[in-house]
Amino acid sequence: MVTGTTSSGFSFSLDEKVLDDMELVDTLAQMQEGDPLAISAVVRMVLGDQRRALYDHLRTADGRVPASAVSEEIRQIFDAFGKAGKNS
Repeated sequence: MVTGTTSSGFSFSLDEKVLDDMELVDTLAQMQEGDPLAISAVVRMVLGDQRRALYDHLRTADGRVPASAVSEEIRQIFDAFGKAGKNS
């Protein structure tokens, strides 16, 4: 398991195997090719049931969940996987 907390205070716990998914790789490639909507699938594939908790954590006073904030959180979560691999 990879656990961590983002700089905004979102705590997560994910199986290391979540990144060993070719469909996730394909979706990340879509993002690299300029598809901004692919982030939604990436969040779902990486966080699974924790997605709602992330959205609630980032929800603003007007009820919106900023896409830019979600993207930053996912980046930090991916960084945590890298650090976990370096510490193994």
